[in-house]
Amino acid sequence: MDEKEKSERLELISLNDNIVSFNRLYANSVRYHHWHQCLEMLYVEQGYGVVIVDNKHYTLRPGRIFFFPPLTLHKIMIEESSTEIYRRTIIHIDQNAILPILKNFPKNYQQLSQISLRGSEAFIADVADIHDFLDHLFVRYAQLTEKNQLDSESAICLLLTLFSMLPEHKSMLTVQDNLISTKIMLWIEENYTEKFSLDNLADYLGKSRSYVSRRFHHETGEKVHDYLTTFRLRKSCELLLRSPISVNDIALAVGFSDVTYFISSFKNRIGETPLQYRKNNMQK
Repeated sequence: MDEKEKSERLELISLNDNIVSFNRLYANSVRYHHWHQCLEMLYVEQGYGVVIVDNKHYTLRPGRIFFFPPLTLHKIMIEESSTEIYRRTIIHIDQNAILPILKNFPKNYQQLSQISLRGSEAFIADVADIHDFLDHLFVRYAQLTEKNQLDSESAICLLLTLFSMLPEHKSMLTVQDNLISTKIMLWIEENYTEKFSLDNLADYLGKSRSYVSRRFHHETGEKVHDYLTTFRLRKSCELLLRSPISVNDIALAVGFSDVTYFISSFKNRIGETPLQYRKNNMQK
């Protein structure tokens, strides 16, 4: 893992004076578990793969839309045959700036509140039946973005239009919950505060150490320990924003026995120290 990849585990989205960023992207994708400080919408236009979020695996395919709440760990794995054709629209949303503006639109206010709540489940739905409409909408806003004309009013209109087309309830989607990586991620969620032991994990699963490591890497593209570290750092970000407890106590609370190593890992992967992160994000 190189330094650039480490620094992008938390993808800090710089919206500057905007409340929304809008991008239509081709090929390439983030190849590791990561999270954002803001709400992210992903609409798949072309290509196939797997989305890992909330300890679940969902098929990535054209016409599927994903909303990832702030600080939600997720990963996109594109099939090799789709690497060059993967096309998607990504919108990053400063929910804290938009919610006050939506006070006079109670239904939309409630929608945005629910899908942008930290710790809530990702919202996922199939909307292939309105692809032509979405494509037309996104072409229009891509043009505004290219001309630097995506102002706050246009951004609000985009979100109101988009929300009006979404299903009211989460669609019933097929989830691959029998994968060993799913069981490992659930185990990590329950045990991340304790000292990690691959032997204990293997015993819990009734498998060998080598099998557990090999299958997790095959199904997620990552090593178990890398995912554990990412999960612990994500939890530490939550505590830094929600709790006044010291960095030392946070390190211990999320499973780091060495505070110096925690601070070093945080700086390498987040791009700033824990105290800098708390100071720069407390009011966001």
